[in-house]
Amino acid sequence: MSYCTRILEGIGTEIGFVASGATAYAVPVVISKKYEHMISDEQLVIIHDTHYPSTLFLGVLRKLTRYEPFLRERVRTVYVDYPELISESELYTFTNVVALLYAELDTKEGVAHECIHAPFPGSKVYLVERGEYLSKFLRVNNALEVGVHKFSDWVLPLDPKYLTYHVGVFGATGTGKSRLIKALIDEILKKTDYSVIVFDHTGVDYVPFYRDYVVPSDTIKISPPLIASVIAKLANLSWSTYGDYLEITCMEYVTGGKRSSKQVQLQSICREVNNGIVLGGCWSKKKFIEKLTANITNLGGRRATARKAELFIDYYLDDSFFDSLNQRVLPPKYIVEKALRERLVVVDLSRDRELAIKQAIVKDVMEEVWRLVKEYQRPVKVGIVIDEAQNYVSEEWSICGDVIETTVREGRKWQYFVILASQRVARDIRPSVRANLGTVFFSRLQATGDLRELGGYLDLGGVTEASLAQLGTREFFVAGLMNPLRRPILIKVREVS
Repeated sequence: MSYCTRILEGIGTEIGFVASGATAYAVPVVISKKYEHMISDEQLVIIHDTHYPSTLFLGVLRKLTRYEPFLRERVRTVYVDYPELISESELYTFTNVVALLYAELDTKEGVAHECIHAPFPGSKVYLVERGEYLSKFLRVNNALEVGVHKFSDWVLPLDPKYLTYHVGVFGATGTGKSRLIKALIDEILKKTDYSVIVFDHTGVDYVPFYRDYVVPSDTIKISPPLIASVIAKLANLSWSTYGDYLEITCMEYVTGGKRSSKQVQLQSICREVNNGIVLGGCWSKKKFIEKLTANITNLGGRRATARKAELFIDYYLDDSFFDSLNQRVLPPKYIVEKALRERLVVVDLSRDRELAIKQAIVKDVMEEVWRLVKEYQRPVKVGIVIDEAQNYVSEEWSICGDVIETTVREGRKWQYFVILASQRVARDIRPSVRANLGTVFFSRLQATGDLRELGGYLDLGGVTEASLAQLGTREFFVAGLMNPLRRPILIKVREVS
């Protein structure tokens, strides 16, 4: 018995044969009547063509169609007027399905190749019921294993070397995005030497699982230019008019108006050091307004400009905003160093109510990673997870949007990558960002048209919106570089603890 025959006997049931019209991409398959009840879309099949004795074709079933020669939609029959005859007649139903070819399995070498041949009509088709046989051909070093193929229990081996091409996770609320990313984080920490920084937007998706690694966002300092951006956004002040004034005032407020080293700048706003962590501050709403209006006047601004700044900041920002700045004692550098040291940091962004502040924190931390890249000129091996990414890198301007875009365009060289999770694709994620996501997991999507948007960047292999509508919780298609087959495979994400 040949090795090829042993594989076929072990892998599953013979369910049909190849019909006329096969190509190296799509193969029409006729299903044997006694196995019609076993067949559904997204099942994996093996095709054995005796013209290629040492090759097995691996495909996925799509476009399952039931036929009956006398019950055609455009042909009038007696059944139209006498439907009761249907139950009294013998129907000649049969099932056809299309197998999209994903790989040629070389049984001599034990490897998988790109499909370049078309199976001949009459070739036998086997349902893959025991997916472990595929692992003999599709092997990945230190594979990340987040789930199994839904119907065959094949553990899909995700290739970690393509993490640096960035990852997108898309799905409507309740599809299990955070569980998928949790499984991915665990695998990254277990199988690679990357460190991970997670920005948990709501504080409920990752914080409960990683409590020993959580840093509250309201303890993280924001750089003076970003404080200026936050104040402008919260106070509804035009950046084109007030940006320079706010940046100058924030910088002077922090540094005392002097050009000093980072250490002197830090000491100028702090009162004590406890266990190596800087504490204390001197932000005051009243004093800040006084300094800002004085700067506007001294720098030649109109009296009305200064008065508007005073009124808007006083109206839109309460004292608690400035008090919170005094509690921010951890510099972004601390977050990055902690991640490099302990492998994982989860920033609980729910501790800040204002989205502008959350965006500022994401920007400062990501910029700190880039500072390390520029300082040492070597890979940093850091991954950034951004939950609810529509709040941080949507098509509208955001404080941290540019640094995220820079990272997806240039981070690969420095082994600096991002994982973005969102409910939608279009509008939620900048086109220049989503076009640079090398691997995408997607489930039921929030809006029609999002699948077409993904199709502009990925080979969707015939996956339709109807296919997505049938998915359950924790069921995702995965396509792209990390998937050894590149094209969409349906997986069930494993339970996470």
